[in-house]
Amino acid sequence: MQFDWALAIERNRRDLLRILRELFVLAGLDFETAAEPASGPVAAPEADAGSFAPPSVLPATLPRYAVLHVRRILRSAEAAVRRLIVIAARDIEVQVRHAPALKPKTGRDGGGPVKPANAVSPSPDALRAPPSPARGEGRSEPATPVTVTIRPEPPLPEEAAASAPQLVRVPVNLGLANIRIIPDPEPEPEEEPEGPVPLGPIPAFPLVDPRKRFDFTRPRRRYARTRPRIRLLGDNPFPVYMRRPPEPEPEMRLPGDDVPAATLLRRLVSARMALDNIQNEARRLARHEARVRHRPPDSRRVIYTALRPGPPPGHRKRNRHAIDEVLRECHRVAVWAENGDP
Repeated sequence: MQFDWALAIERNRRDLLRILRELFVLAGLDFETAAEPASGPVAAPEADAGSFAPPSVLPATLPRYAVLHVRRILRSAEAAVRRLIVIAARDIEVQVRHAPALKPKTGRDGGGPVKPANAVSPSPDALRAPPSPARGEGRSEPATPVTVTIRPEPPLPEEAAASAPQLVRVPVNLGLANIRIIPDPEPEPEEEPEGPVPLGPIPAFPLVDPRKRFDFTRPRRRYARTRPRIRLLGDNPFPVYMRRPPEPEPEMRLPGDDVPAATLLRRLVSARMALDNIQNEARRLARHEARVRHRPPDSRRVIYTALRPGPPPGHRKRNRHAIDEVLRECHRVAVWAENGDP
């Protein structure tokens, strides 16, 4: 019995759409789906490809409890969507086309590279991936193979590298002449926008998991957040010029405080658009992996694998939300897709 990859993608996609719908409602945004909710014991709303239209404006602020809840669920939802893209990109054929490196062109004064006058920048439509096929017409495999061009970096001109001035910084001890007290400038209060803000550029959906940090050697030191209410018993023995005025108490953070949320909502919209264009995102992932795979070993700064080792981002040992079970299932199927059939 062969494993049905398309059914696994569609089933988890419906669950993710239902979870994102709840986040959109909490954020006060319109989900805008064209499909009607299914009837039955497992009723899950499903959106047709291309049915989602991004809102023109976003709320500038949200209550603190809403921001924390959306951030807690969205991190796991992004990891689940990323694993669906990995599953969809398992059989995409990539044709690599090697192109010669461009020769560096210098101007009349021997400066840096000069762009030719007749150069035309590619349009955004030319850089986009080919449109995805219809839902019922082979959704798991693209119609045509994806072509990616690998072009090495142009070599630096030797004359410019040799004639570049070499700056050497020599520390000089000026003694007491170097002592000067400059008061720190007072930070200007940032004016928070009131009301809705324009949508702005939507960030591209990240195709690679954020890597774990291993650069720390000791746990972070924690400081007390409370202060003693009694600072001095009796008269103050310090002179007047050494006394400090009492510092104001920090304001308490309440769950209903307004918190800036425009950047978080743009991430939410980006995840929603990635779910409607899984095949386009899968082609983008295939091109990215082909470029990284054909780089020379000494210049491989981008990690090849899209999935980080170990548990996925937002993983919880105990299921506290509905996204936890969906993420666990998506991660299991994505590992099968990378290692072969289950």
